[in-house]
Amino acid sequence: MKKILSYLLSSTLVLSLTTSTISCNITGVEQPTNPEQPTEPEQPTEPEQPTEPEQPTEPEQPTEPEQPTEPEQPTEPNDNWKTNKILVGYWYDWGGQYQTNIKLSDIDINYNVVNVSFLYSSSAYMMPSYNPSNPTEVKDGIKKLHSENRKVLLSMGGQTGSEMKFRVNQKSELKSTILNVINEYGFDGIDIDWEGECLSDRESQNVTADVLIEIKNEWSSNNKDFFITMAPEMPYIKNATETSGRSYVPFFKQLEGYYDWINPQMYNGWAWGPYVESDEAKKFNINTGSIIQNDDYLNRGKFYYLLTKYITFTNSNYNNFYKIDADKFVIGASTNEPAGKGSAYKEAIEEVYNLLKEDNINIRGLMTWAVNYDSYSGVLPSGSGQNTYFEKWSYASWFEKTFKI
Repeated sequence: MKKILSYLLSSTLVLSLTTSTISCNITGVEQPTNPEQPTEPEQPTEPEQPTEPEQPTEPEQPTEPEQPTEPEQPTEPNDNWKTNKILVGYWYDWGGQYQTNIKLSDIDINYNVVNVSFLYSSSAYMMPSYNPSNPTEVKDGIKKLHSENRKVLLSMGGQTGSEMKFRVNQKSELKSTILNVINEYGFDGIDIDWEGECLSDRESQNVTADVLIEIKNEWSSNNKDFFITMAPEMPYIKNATETSGRSYVPFFKQLEGYYDWINPQMYNGWAWGPYVESDEAKKFNINTGSIIQNDDYLNRGKFYYLLTKYITFTNSNYNNFYKIDADKFVIGASTNEPAGKGSAYKEAIEEVYNLLKEDNINIRGLMTWAVNYDSYSGVLPSGSGQNTYFEKWSYASWFEKTFKI
């Protein structure tokens, strides 16, 4: 019992000590002081409202830069094709007596317009075609002439082109056909050289004229010149022919304001010529109403003069020609007698030049059929009935000393 009491007493003491120790440990821990309550931060003063930044002054509008002046379009030498004097020569690539097979690239420099022969139809209502014997040579020749500021036109028709007939519903096809040839070779336009029965077909004339007008307008909108010229035979220039059959008058009327010049064929119509009006009858001391024909060798210069004056200047009741402005008129003469009856010669060209100059009639120049004859040298028959020596490029030299001035 004593042991039990002693044991209990001891355990109680230990327990008491333990409890005391724990208690001390708890109270002995330094109670953290309450942190100071942070003072309320000073309310930041309202920041000064930034003053509105000064509106930047509007930058000075840059002055419009001076528009550069349009550069002058480079013009080729003597490039005024509305007024410059012209010598037109027809060229082809077939041969014959008293002529040469001259290349396009070798044509005398005085010929500033070359008409290449021919775009034509072999039968009615067939599209025309141009079939040179050497296409590459023709293309190269055209490039050479262009480099010398010369124009090259494609002549449409010719003596064998009497089948130039087209219907209204062929207009688009005709236009495409012409443009394909023009673009392939680099031609500058079309010369209408219709002959024979096709000149009675008004539908065909209207369709063709419409096509050429459309092409000219399209080229013009692209600042390109498309030339339209004509080579009528003399009888078909009279006003009366419009209602009586073969006539160029429908072409003239429809293409008025579009064609660039007319070079009539003052040859081939043997024993044909103008009636002489009273003023010219007095001038030449001949009878009023008489005729000077193109087979009159000695009066060839007067023949050219009267036709030119009555077509461009004087209203001739006797002849009743369709009027063509002088600055769009070109005298067309055959180079020599083998080229076409009623041909030119030096004195005749000088005479018509001087007579027109006296009357202050300023035409565009001369045309000839053909440069193939003008490139020939040798003895040949003349209109005087005697053989004569023909010097190479004679026609070109006659132009150079007269109408080119």
